Amino acid sequence: MAAKKKTAKKKSTKKKSTPKSRSARQTFDDNLKALEKQLPTAGAKRVSELRKNVRDLEKQIDKARSDAEKRLHKAETQIRKDAVKALRKLEKLIEPAKPKPRRKKKAAAKKA
Repeated sequence: MAAKKKTAKKKSTKKKSTPKSRSARQTFDDNLKALEKQLPTAGAKRVSELRKNVRDLEKQIDKARSDAEKRLHKAETQIRKDAVKALRKLEKLIEPAKPKPRRKKKAAAKKA
């Protein structure tokens, strides 16, 4: 018996992504620094103010985002609790009524 030749597997043509070591924020800040160095003093001062304002704005956005996430989480947990309460009430309404224990007729016998 002749040994079967192995056929080479086709490699995918998918492009491998390179890990991004720098964020867009860092790149933006570096570009502003470079611009600041190229401009005269008055222009450089404006660019540095712009960088500071952008940083402050990002902090505000991050804080607002985290606050919104906290509120959303709190609302979700409250909705879950309310749903559980509603289901329990519904189960109590649906379950068959338990027969009431009959009282003995001692009270009627005593009267007679």
